[in-house]
Amino acid sequence: MELEPSVQAPQVQHAGRGDRVARTREAIVSSTLTLAMEGEVAPIVRDIAKLAGVSARTVFQHFADTAELYVAVLGRALGGWKSSSADAEARKPLDERISTVVSSRAGRYEALRPMWTFVETLCRRSKEAADKTTEIYADNRAQIAHSFGQELTALPGEKRERTLNALAAVLAPESWIVLRERLGLTAEQARDEWRFIINAIFKDGVDR
Repeated sequence: MELEPSVQAPQVQHAGRGDRVARTREAIVSSTLTLAMEGEVAPIVRDIAKLAGVSARTVFQHFADTAELYVAVLGRALGGWKSSSADAEARKPLDERISTVVSSRAGRYEALRPMWTFVETLCRRSKEAADKTTEIYADNRAQIAHSFGQELTALPGEKRERTLNALAAVLAPESWIVLRERLGLTAEQARDEWRFIINAIFKDGVDR
């Protein structure tokens, strides 16, 4: 019985150290994400460490290099996309489902827009980041297939796949970036354009 406190004490200390490690790692990731959201394509360790309130050496104690850190940041930025994908109930009217799908993606992509160059640059440099992003795109396509299952099922096989691919391309982050930054549309105008294009895609499917 006398040995029990001495056995438990290291466990409590270890748990406390684990919490500190987790908090420090979280501060580093959050600080890097903040810099990326401010438009930094490749946030430097000195700035990350300063914002996180740690030393540059501490950053590399938690991450092997900046590539590993950036991938963790990408995971944070994209992490909620799958869990927030209850998009649209298939039994609701098409117009209502289109609005739901457009609104959910517009919100996610608008939040990501300030750091989109960071995402694109990272995906070119890191296979892990590219693979992680590819998974998100595949999941996005599956969500669209579910939301518009009624309309897609009514189309013949090849037409169904091509229509689904067209919808996935329209509702991709790059499309939102083009509308907002290259064409200079407001967020509401961009959503209207998406609704217009999606309606045209389905109308084309019915007409043919």
